[in-house]
Amino acid sequence: MTPNYFDIIPDKVSIIIPTITRNKFHDLKTFIKKRFLIKDCLNSIQKNVSENFEVIVICNSSSDRNLIDLINNHKVVNQWSINKTNIGVPRSWNQGAQLATGEYLCFMNDDVELGKDAITKMKTWLNDDKIGQVGPKGTEWRRKEPGKYLGLNKPETVDAISGWLFMTKTSTFRNVGGIDIYYTPAFMEEIDFSFAIRNTGYKCIVDPSINAIHHHISGASSTNKPIEALGESIQREELTQRNRIYFEKKWDKFWK
Repeated sequence: MTPNYFDIIPDKVSIIIPTITRNKFHDLKTFIKKRFLIKDCLNSIQKNVSENFEVIVICNSSSDRNLIDLINNHKVVNQWSINKTNIGVPRSWNQGAQLATGEYLCFMNDDVELGKDAITKMKTWLNDDKIGQVGPKGTEWRRKEPGKYLGLNKPETVDAISGWLFMTKTSTFRNVGGIDIYYTPAFMEEIDFSFAIRNTGYKCIVDPSINAIHHHISGASSTNKPIEALGESIQREELTQRNRIYFEKKWDKFWK
């Protein structure tokens, strides 16, 4: 029987990947890195994921015909949305979650190389009802400042999980209201999401044995250029300051 729009399929993983046109050769910082783009990311999923899964790509570059053709024709992509403008990370994650049919939501950057059993390991952690989010890297927070990275040698509970790869259950995602779109186009939305999960009583866990590599080719932090989204342009420093002020006010009770 074909599932209807509201059905969630047990044990299925929905892998959500926002993407935008990446020109590796815009600056020296990315030029010297290993070339690893959306096609490589999708190929790693196709090669290494054996779970029941779907891939949802949110494309924020409607004028890039090569990118759109890749998304339309890649065998591993099940659903996609081609946005006329860059809607930013928070809205892209929410859009992907709205399209998802899986019990689990796995969010990943388009420059992540997913290894064997990474999805299985994250799902296993979420079988614990006390755990609301899992990923390979995260930090502690000391009052209003990020602290040291944890889970470098063994699994540990953290305050916030890095946004390049993490998994949560669809029920948990809905329970906290998804990703706060105030952080559009980017910066601190993943930290806010971890705080929201912990605010509902769940734990956030990082496990260094999750088999995944972040190549740091994409993402707002990979370039010093202004970030353009929803028809506007904003400098990174201004955006970081704006989002930081909002974040601190929103979670003021954690600092008291």
